[in-house]
Amino acid sequence: MIRIELRKQLRRTGYWVVLGILTAVSVVVTVIIGLTSAATPERLGDYGSVVPKSSGLSMALIALNALLLFLLPLAVAVFAGESVAGESSWGSLRYLLARRISRRRLLASKVAVAGLYALAAVVLVAVAGLVSGIVAFGWHPLPVIDLQHASPFASGVSVFSPLQGLARVGLATAIVAGTMVSTFAFAILCSTLTDRPFSAVAGAVFMVFVSRALDNIPGLHALGPWLPVTDKGTGLWTQLFSQPAYFTGYPHLALVHGVYTV
Repeated sequence: MIRIELRKQLRRTGYWVVLGILTAVSVVVTVIIGLTSAATPERLGDYGSVVPKSSGLSMALIALNALLLFLLPLAVAVFAGESVAGESSWGSLRYLLARRISRRRLLASKVAVAGLYALAAVVLVAVAGLVSGIVAFGWHPLPVIDLQHASPFASGVSVFSPLQGLARVGLATAIVAGTMVSTFAFAILCSTLTDRPFSAVAGAVFMVFVSRALDNIPGLHALGPWLPVTDKGTGLWTQLFSQPAYFTGYPHLALVHGVYTV
């Protein structure tokens, strides 16, 4: 079922367009920064900042940080929201349900393929930023300014060898993908409740905006740790680029996303 579903979805032009846009934006970000502010530190959440021209590895981090706010959640919502509602809108869902397969298997295959596309979207952003960054700024050790320990008397710079930096970029990409799970699951839910893909996608994006909005209301700070999408939660991956790396908050983040996913 998964193989058949994957073969069918690979022929969909719209999915390739979404992946192409994400890749292009990552490359364009590198070009713009290279032409205008290659020597200016770019902040990564609350924990660090990088100077783009110091290493090509920095562009993978900048691309993830830039697209994490809107384009990546939107892409994930598109892949998940189209999974069932798209079939319903085309009128082909009734024929799939008439086959001798359980609805559970059918839904599982669609979720698996949509999940592969969503994961590919996150990986492509990091890879496109990495490759374009290396072409523009070279394969050099990655210095990261630790904002938690920087002061007028100490720079707080952590330097990672190219291979160390590459390994942490890979781990950061995995964590970013993990923070998309609740958005993905909500889009799947919306996709099973409507026959309009746009409504399913809009529902998931609306959930992201509402969660971020509630997180930024001063009187609701106690609610923040239990919301699915927050500035702190989505930026937690930047802790990996401190020396030593911080791992506080990850168990709670996994718990929250696990609960919303279920």
